[in-house]
Amino acid sequence: MYKHILVPVDGSETSFKAAREALQLAKLFGSKVIALYVVDLRKLEEYEEAEKEQAKRKLREFGVKALERIEDESKKFDVVFESMVKEGNPSEVIVETADQLEVELIVIGTRGLTGLKRMVLGSTAYRVVEWANCQVLVVK
Repeated sequence: MYKHILVPVDGSETSFKAAREALQLAKLFGSKVIALYVVDLRKLEEYEEAEKEQAKRKLREFGVKALERIEDESKKFDVVFESMVKEGNPSEVIVETADQLEVELIVIGTRGLTGLKRMVLGSTAYRVVEWANCQVLVVK
């Protein structure tokens, strides 16, 4: 049913919860799990030019650590696992990656922001649900 499952992670506990759900589904369906961390380049806009590369490197290192945590967890489930780090707007990169890899399912965590908070802050999960060309499972 699902040959490839994409799980975007941002280092939050909610994203790790989504990753565990993706791993359980992968075990059930014999799927490959692809974990994706996106370095959000929008966060670098507030930095001076000289500081941007260092900040980007720190964000990348944070992402690698988050992905390593999920990779360790994946060994308990005995599933095929791959991880990747990309840069850009998280919502756009997640959808583009899902299309490129032809994944059948995206499993994404959300903090469940509602009302004004979601309107002001936006929601990566909401945009992924709207834009994705595959099924999306949202984990709270």
